[in-house]
Amino acid sequence: MKRLCVVAVFAVLVAAWALPALACPVCYGEAEGKVIDGTKMSMAFLGSLVYLVFAGAGGLVFALRRRVRRLQDPRRGLCLVDGPDRQEDR
Repeated sequence: MKRLCVVAVFAVLVAAWALPALACPVCYGEAEGKVIDGTKMSMAFLGSLVYLVFAGAGGLVFALRRRVRRLQDPRRGLCLVDGPDRQEDR
């Protein structure tokens, strides 16, 4: 029983001594360093990526809307390619 208590106390001491070594600089509280700079840049990139995806989706909706309106124009009909007979209507 005494040996078990000694092993348990030793394990707790080793774990308590190793905890600061396991923490990364971000978690441990280092305010300066390459890891912090990299983390800030990655957060800025991922934050801007969301807006770029929204802008791309909005541009796609705008382009499709414009194309559908052009195809529904009664003067143009459903002709996708301007042929020789379509150029006279303009």
